[in-house]
Amino acid sequence: MRKTVMSAAVCTAAALVLVPGSPAAAAADASVTVDFTHVVTTVDSADYGLDITGYGNQSYITNNDVHRGHVRRQGFGVMRMELVFDASGKLVCGGDWCDTNVSGDAWVASIRDLGATPMLILPADGRRAASADVADAVAIYRHFKATGTPVRQFIVGNELDNGQNPKHMTGAEYSSRFNLIADALRAEDPTVRLGGPATAYYDTAYIDAFLTGSGSRADFVDYHDYGAGEDRPTDADLLGPVIDSYATDIADLRARIARLAPGRALDVQIGEWNMDWKDPNGTQMMSHLATVWGASALGTMLKSGASTLVYGDKNGSFAKNTGLGITSTEGEGNVPTNAPTPVYHGIGMFTGEGLFRGFGKSIVDTGTSTPGIRAFASTGRKNIVLVNTTTTAQTTGLALTGYGTGTAAVWQSTGDTQATWTPHNTGTLAITIGAATVNLPARSVTTLVLDDQGLKGEYFTNKALTGTPTLTRVDPGVNFDWGTAAPGPGIGADTFSTRWTGTVTTPTAAAYTFITTTDDGVRLWIDGTKVIDAWTDHSKRDDTATVDLTAGPHTIRMEYYEGGWDAIAQLHWSAPNLARQPIPASALTPAP
Repeated sequence: MRKTVMSAAVCTAAALVLVPGSPAAAAADASVTVDFTHVVTTVDSADYGLDITGYGNQSYITNNDVHRGHVRRQGFGVMRMELVFDASGKLVCGGDWCDTNVSGDAWVASIRDLGATPMLILPADGRRAASADVADAVAIYRHFKATGTPVRQFIVGNELDNGQNPKHMTGAEYSSRFNLIADALRAEDPTVRLGGPATAYYDTAYIDAFLTGSGSRADFVDYHDYGAGEDRPTDADLLGPVIDSYATDIADLRARIARLAPGRALDVQIGEWNMDWKDPNGTQMMSHLATVWGASALGTMLKSGASTLVYGDKNGSFAKNTGLGITSTEGEGNVPTNAPTPVYHGIGMFTGEGLFRGFGKSIVDTGTSTPGIRAFASTGRKNIVLVNTTTTAQTTGLALTGYGTGTAAVWQSTGDTQATWTPHNTGTLAITIGAATVNLPARSVTTLVLDDQGLKGEYFTNKALTGTPTLTRVDPGVNFDWGTAAPGPGIGADTFSTRWTGTVTTPTAAAYTFITTTDDGVRLWIDGTKVIDAWTDHSKRDDTATVDLTAGPHTIRMEYYEGGWDAIAQLHWSAPNLARQPIPASALTPAP
């Protein structure tokens, strides 16, 4: 969940190629640039989260395999739920209208069984003494600790800024209670993580009070952000300014954190989000608009460095026309009970929802020629998500930096039926020298799953390549001159080591000369044979080895360590008909 900025330095040229089997295309309506060498933020599974509502018409994650299967396929890393003690002292779901016949233990066990970390919303109620909130928080922590599997992530209260909430309290009172709960829980377990104030919207006054009073104790700042509610934006506004506001609000919150909680690296979490919290006639949430909107919103939040929890796994049973959930509760909008709703597939265009390889852990820089197309891309796993928010099809030219020649599987979500809003494979896209043209249907989401190119890079915080790598990524090539800078997040500028592994594909049979340029130590293996061994402290220098190779793939492994001062690691090749050059990404395939 840590967000950092880094960059690499391998570029490719661009030229135009058409979708295989398509006729010669006219000039592109739009263009998209993707720079796979410029990482802007990192994500992990914890940034894809889900709110468990406790609704479901007797079909829950605790008892329904169909529903559980849909949730599992999204790979959510965190699932959040509100738990309270009922009058008999039993721990149960705490949300209004939720099913209190299911125990809190069953909910938490099911969350864990689905591969997620549980995050619990702790009781906070302005109608009672603060000591009661503290006592409940400690009792909930001790309850799960006694089972041998303690819960360590918590939100204090839920939407207490809302004046219509009977539990409402002022921002100052909330901060005071948060501090008491935080101190009490950390006395039990100093490793717990706590966030707040879980406001109903981006309520800056309430958040400022929280940051001022509790910024030193909080681990993350949480607020809720829905696209619409009782006020109905137009579709164009929902897909335009409303989406843009996610990025501007997150940036504004980071500035507030820096100002009001200086020195605190607090994470930002959108604890509830969806296109709507109250769809009066139940039409928009059950239309493909929600898929397009969901992909736009999720991509914007992730690229802005926020963690996200979509609301929710189920809803609709108390207001049958809302459709507010990732699966149907009781057939609302003609979506069968327990089947995915449209917003589910907006998320799925990133996660792959079990159909295709999901988004990578490093989000890279993108640009578009028109605001009507939103583009999100990742490396490590090179995926591109293209959202056409316009009402017309767009022929779009792609210019990719850090990717050469290869192919991409094309997955699209395109229309208002279950068959068309569910991601479906529409073919293969040819990419030549970093360029291609792709057709984006009107109001659609397209995910391109690119063939991996480059080498798997494992970065260690020591010179001996020992222990667990601090950073693992796919580098488009080994062509680095870091100078006195660090190679990536969590790695120091000195005393680190790296192992690159994969295959190199030679175009023809020939004697290939491999040249390593390093400062400091280097070793190189081709097809399991060590051909370069210069594991010493040295200034920048070339080491070479010439190997007779057949045409086709050959295993390659390069190891490197940096002892101090400048850090350089480069791998070139040459052959009788090939001038010396960095081995291009298009000739490299990373190890699994």
